[in-house]
Amino acid sequence: MSKIRRIGTALGLAALVVSPFASANLLENGSFEQALTLNQDGGGWGYFDPSDVDGWSSDTNDIEIWNSGYNDVDAQDGTRFAELNAHPNTTGSAFTLFQDFDTVANENYHLTFAYRARVGQESFNVTVADLDMDIINFDTGVWTLFSGMFTASSESTRLMFTSINPDTETLGNFLDNVSVVAKVPEPGTLALLGLGLAGLGIARRRKS
Repeated sequence: MSKIRRIGTALGLAALVVSPFASANLLENGSFEQALTLNQDGGGWGYFDPSDVDGWSSDTNDIEIWNSGYNDVDAQDGTRFAELNAHPNTTGSAFTLFQDFDTVANENYHLTFAYRARVGQESFNVTVADLDMDIINFDTGVWTLFSGMFTASSESTRLMFTSINPDTETLGNFLDNVSVVAKVPEPGTLALLGLGLAGLGIARRRKS
């Protein structure tokens, strides 16, 4: 086997070692695709006790899920999405949607999600570990993509969305395609790793 071929093989092995961890979403039901029966307005939407929704929870409200196409709003990913300002259990409290997931302390993670306004200017807060942002949400025609980094401080981390404007009304703040993945080495770092593995393989063969 030529040196070039051995280097290519080592690079492929390095990619195989890293890729499964790099692409795995640490969140459950990130696109709200769970097969729940949406029984409102002819199946356009539905609201559910948080205990019935995989992954997600709330302390103040039910969790509201829409079918793609309802009221001319298509899902950003898959066939369903969530509305943060959902069917309330209590009045006078901001709407919340959160999920706890496993992390490694001091490791870096990448958060992405899609958001879209329903009526006029809306806003919400997103918090996860050391990331805390208020997001102005005003585009009712298309989805906007959020991307941010955070560093975990413990073995369990909570991602939380909280409504701001409207605060306690039941309109607004669509969410979809929520993902958290572990930060991986840059492509240049992976290439160096592959070359290092290839070098080790060549050195071993020469010794033998």
